[in-house]
Amino acid sequence: MTTAIQNTQHEFWLQRWDANQIGFHREQINELLQRYYPSTILPANPRTLVPLCGKSKDMLWLSAQGASILGCELSPSACEQFFTDNQLSAELTLEKSFHYFQHDTIKLACGDFFALPLEIAGELDFCYDRAALVALPADLRQIYAQKIAQLLPSGSLYLLVTLSYSDLTRIAPPYSISHAEVENLYAHNFTIQHLETLAEQATSPPQKSPVDNHVYLLRRK
Repeated sequence: MTTAIQNTQHEFWLQRWDANQIGFHREQINELLQRYYPSTILPANPRTLVPLCGKSKDMLWLSAQGASILGCELSPSACEQFFTDNQLSAELTLEKSFHYFQHDTIKLACGDFFALPLEIAGELDFCYDRAALVALPADLRQIYAQKIAQLLPSGSLYLLVTLSYSDLTRIAPPYSISHAEVENLYAHNFTIQHLETLAEQATSPPQKSPVDNHVYLLRRK
């Protein structure tokens, strides 16, 4: 059942993509992903979930490491741009209220992540989240963490990148998420290892306070 706050979030992100207001998108591969991708403890060709994926180029990097990608993204525009921007052809199919864009081992499910069926996700080995949890308001973060736990089987790995900053007056994404909140959201279903905090100075408004990026490796219990 979709809540009012989920509907509001849907409208917000669809409008951002339609207006090309996507300052959150990065053309570079995420440094923390490259540093901490757990290749040595993942199976060969791991089936990898990328929730709220946008048109992230991190999916190309993961695919180059041998991963089979299942991205989930609400915006049809974002899904289309991922393939056109990277000059990839995509086959389009419809299944269980989701439109699927697929090229080789990269598959994007276009629809509401919270409605992604377990049978569609299949047997996942790994989840990568750089910009999903931090995009959600507090009211949805617990629901999101529960959905992740439902999708990931015991023993699977989850690389989570969050950020925190001192400007607590900020009320727009990306949201600041503390270590304590990560523990509160995930400790019941995952073991949690904090790998690194990487400090950076935000360079553009409205976020002018220093930003710390945090990377965690979680394992499903």
